[in-house]
Amino acid sequence: MGALRKAQFAYDNAEPAPDDGQAEAERIWIDNGVAELVGRRDYLFIHQGKQLGVSFERFAHAVDEYAMSELGRSEISDSVLGRLMLAAMFKVSTDAKVAAEEIMGCANPVSVLEQLARDLLTPFALTGTQAQAEQAREP
Repeated sequence: MGALRKAQFAYDNAEPAPDDGQAEAERIWIDNGVAELVGRRDYLFIHQGKQLGVSFERFAHAVDEYAMSELGRSEISDSVLGRLMLAAMFKVSTDAKVAAEEIMGCANPVSVLEQLARDLLTPFALTGTQAQAEQAREP
């Protein structure tokens, strides 16, 4: 019983792990990745001989999945997807933006896109920062 109390005391009085900067490094890595994906570029890295990260294609797929899930909302026009395609084909960027914002259905569509990118990047943050540190150490 003494060992249990000792372990409980140690647990109850444990100090948080010292901040080694890893959380901040991961946040910066993710922020950089969001900028790359929103800028239509892959955010890939090599770790232990494997290419990891998020491609622009994967990000576009996540945006597509989000948009498709939003198309069923009652406040969206039945022609929004057609208007978006026509505006894109005929390079009418303002109309394309209006249709895309209608599909997104929120006050700040860019923040939704950034959150989608963050969600894709987060599982790679630790490995990505480690690979980045290894690459920085190489001559």
